Amino acid sequence: MSQTIDDFRNFFTPDKEKSEFELRHVVDRTLALVEGSLVDKGIEVEVSQGEAPAITGHPNEFSQVLLNIMNNAMDAFAETRCPNPQIKVEISSRNDRAVVTIADNAGGIAAEIIGRIFEPYFTTKEQGKGTGIGLFMAKNIVEKSMNGSLTARNTGDGAEFRIEV
Repeated sequence: MSQTIDDFRNFFTPDKEKSEFELRHVVDRTLALVEGSLVDKGIEVEVSQGEAPAITGHPNEFSQVLLNIMNNAMDAFAETRCPNPQIKVEISSRNDRAVVTIADNAGGIAAEIIGRIFEPYFTTKEQGKGTGIGLFMAKNIVEKSMNGSLTARNTGDGAEFRIEV
């Protein structure tokens, strides 16, 4: 319990300066924060890791990005009532950049809105359940703070978010 409290305390402490960190460590720490919710909702998580360079940035901010994407996936599962909910996280590299993809099987993002999901205050959630700033902030953290990119696309089963830094 005290480790969980420390994790939350560290999670919400802003990083003072950029540091080098391993993606797997931040992915594992973020999953530990939401593990109870994932288990309660019957969501299976699979993490696979290939070669990926360490990255320089703010690990707590990067964790916030992952947390936002995973929370959105959990909301999508609740909405679609997916019978076997799964989130797949893959860590790899491409052209000397680290890549993290987070994919779910919740049915995907409607074609008419996928181009707007990173806009500020855009939400598909009912009133009082979403502010529409989560993905907007996530994109800003990845692109402005870490000089990377955050994109989303639909796959055959659901949505896939790709972070490249």
